[in-house]
Amino acid sequence: MRYSFVWVGLLFLPLLGAGHSSAHPLDQSITVADTTKESHHKFQFIPLPVIFYTPETHVAYGILGVCLFRTDSTARTSNVDFAIIHTQNAQTVIEPTYTIFTKGEKYLIRGMLLYTKYPELYYGIGPGTTDNQEELISYKSLRAYNRFLRKVKQGWFVGLQQQYFKTFNVKRSSDRQVPEQTLIGGLGSVVNGVGVASVVDTRDNIYSPVRGWYADVSFMEYGTLLGSEFGFTNYLFDIRHYRSLSPNTVLAGQFYLNLNVGEVPFKQAATLGGSTLLRGYYNGRYRDNNAVVIQAELRQHFFGRLGGVAFAGVGDVAHKPSDFVVRDLKPTGGLGLRYLISRKEHLNIRFDAAIGNNTHGFYINISEAF
Repeated sequence: MRYSFVWVGLLFLPLLGAGHSSAHPLDQSITVADTTKESHHKFQFIPLPVIFYTPETHVAYGILGVCLFRTDSTARTSNVDFAIIHTQNAQTVIEPTYTIFTKGEKYLIRGMLLYTKYPELYYGIGPGTTDNQEELISYKSLRAYNRFLRKVKQGWFVGLQQQYFKTFNVKRSSDRQVPEQTLIGGLGSVVNGVGVASVVDTRDNIYSPVRGWYADVSFMEYGTLLGSEFGFTNYLFDIRHYRSLSPNTVLAGQFYLNLNVGEVPFKQAATLGGSTLLRGYYNGRYRDNNAVVIQAELRQHFFGRLGGVAFAGVGDVAHKPSDFVVRDLKPTGGLGLRYLISRKEHLNIRFDAAIGNNTHGFYINISEAF
């Protein structure tokens, strides 16, 4: 059984909560916003040091940063986040992401850039893989994902999307023979796709919604005419609902369906696990062409900056959508704590503990799982 412990800036939380920017080591070049009271400035920057450990990486360290701003008073908060992480084993992750609402929310622009030099545990393809199939696959990857969406009406955006994903320098820890077609793109792959997306977003807050809907439905075509080495089609459905049960209690739910048709490289396969989808399972513990997840979370504010959650979910992977079987769905559940680091934006650091079938995991991250 594999699990990891992660600590995000625990020693620096009092500094962030008190707003004493002069104590932060990066303050020679930036100014940390005061998070203890409402700020009338359009720009807010929250830096966090990160330290974590996994059996594959040993000690890892780096910086997480969240930049918050508004293009005007009628638009919701935009954000530009970044992570720069390095590990004791000379592994690296660099990941800037952005979500920008233009003036009047006429356009919604989203995207990310990602570079990784990182190992990943691989168990094969399908819902029935066992722990003794585990091996370590290390690789480098480059990813660029962008969306340009236009408002159709209030809270509804439609537009185009693009994704480029290159996986290279792939190495396996095992030289055993793998079944045919279970490691498509195992020696590296390049895919590039374009498609369309529809996003309904009526959430009152991006980081910790109290009410509203988020529905992301998209289609992406990867083909040789676009420079892809493999041809396949992806359909993604991510539907979330948030309901306030009382001034201090929120019920959140998510339905997630990832479908792929064609030759799907292992890095583009649908997966379960990690800090957002089916917590408690190793990220990628189960993978195949298709994945489905249903999960819910009850969020409760306690007092001051502290809150708690209880969550549960089920999910599975399958080679074809018709292969999903309700009785085989993999369960997960757990409890968590929340610490509010920005009252204005309702931005939390979350501490989650989850258990699944013969596995468990601990997570510390910024903002909610969904």
